[in-house]
Amino acid sequence: MRLRGIAILFLVCLCTTPAAAIAITEIDANFSPITVIATSNAAAEGPSPIVQLFGASMPVQIAGPFFIEPIVEFFGTYYLWTGSDAVPAAAETGTGFFTIATLISLHAGLSFPVSPEISLGGAIGLDFLLRFPFEFQNITSTNVADQGSGLGYFFAQGRFFYPETRAFLRWHISEPIDLIVNLRVFYPLFHAWDGSTQPFYDQMIFSGGLGFAFRLPQSK
Repeated sequence: MRLRGIAILFLVCLCTTPAAAIAITEIDANFSPITVIATSNAAAEGPSPIVQLFGASMPVQIAGPFFIEPIVEFFGTYYLWTGSDAVPAAAETGTGFFTIATLISLHAGLSFPVSPEISLGGAIGLDFLLRFPFEFQNITSTNVADQGSGLGYFFAQGRFFYPETRAFLRWHISEPIDLIVNLRVFYPLFHAWDGSTQPFYDQMIFSGGLGFAFRLPQSK
């Protein structure tokens, strides 16, 4: 109920805020290690790999502490087709196929200053994880077939839909730059309807990392 109340308050502020009060004041660069929790990873011969996520975003201030933030991010990792699903695989195993992932997100959140240098905040997001096999080295007929199966798996049953929650701390380190510490969780909501026998946390994604906010020059 509390989350619903925050969402309703955000929508009210968005609908009643004059256009002149909406401002784009910065561009953010994001660098975050991520890992995908896969309970069927025994077939991948090891734990889920940790890979680097890179991206950029442009927060739009709406009213008071509220903002919306479109984000585009990228990462690459190996996946292994198990015969029924695609699971992350460490590159060291020499198995699987390389996959390029694009994460397209729209966040709505709020941020509160707790001191002149520090702000705390959080956001909820609608995230779309678009994954495409991109293997050029291991191109055996079996691996090519696995890539096709993996591609179908990534997009079937809405497995690209990953709602997100994010908490962050901003540190005003200089006049044009803020340091941002992010903690993010991506939820495999598609398990609610995809018929999987895996637990809900299977394919949940965790991320924690750093970002930098670069303030844009403002006209006077």
